[in-house]
Amino acid sequence: MTESAKSGGSPDQDFVRVVWEEARDLITRLEGTTVQRFSVEAGGTRIEIERRPGKVVGPTVEAAAGAAAPSGDGAAAAAADGRNKVIAPLVGTFYRSPSPGAKAFVEEGDTVDAGQTVAIVEAMKLMNQVTAEQAGKVAEIVAKDGDWVEFEQVLMYLDPLAG
Repeated sequence: MTESAKSGGSPDQDFVRVVWEEARDLITRLEGTTVQRFSVEAGGTRIEIERRPGKVVGPTVEAAAGAAAPSGDGAAAAAADGRNKVIAPLVGTFYRSPSPGAKAFVEEGDTVDAGQTVAIVEAMKLMNQVTAEQAGKVAEIVAKDGDWVEFEQVLMYLDPLAG
């Protein structure tokens, strides 16, 4: 029995998962270096990572100018009122619920615990949980269900809990 069959995934899904994990690891390793562009090709698969001042453009994905900016002036408001940001851990499609038609993980006004899943970001057919780093009350959900989001884009804001 192959490793793919044991894990329940197809060989293609397993390959994509490994490539994606390696790409995320490369992004992390490049932090704090002067490397601006990195490219590697193996077995017909090419991974390119390009950093721009203040931003990393994830594997083989070019971002439109300004796409990572939250809508409205939520960023300025968050800085002024002490709200905590929940950010996208990677480039992909933002979903508020675990499946189409299912109840959203959170709604504005809900209280969340640190580590609680508040959304998912789909990248390369893999669902990646987005969790709250700190406990708080959901003040504003910036990203819309099904939106394309960028690495470190603000998805929602949490008001800190008193206490």
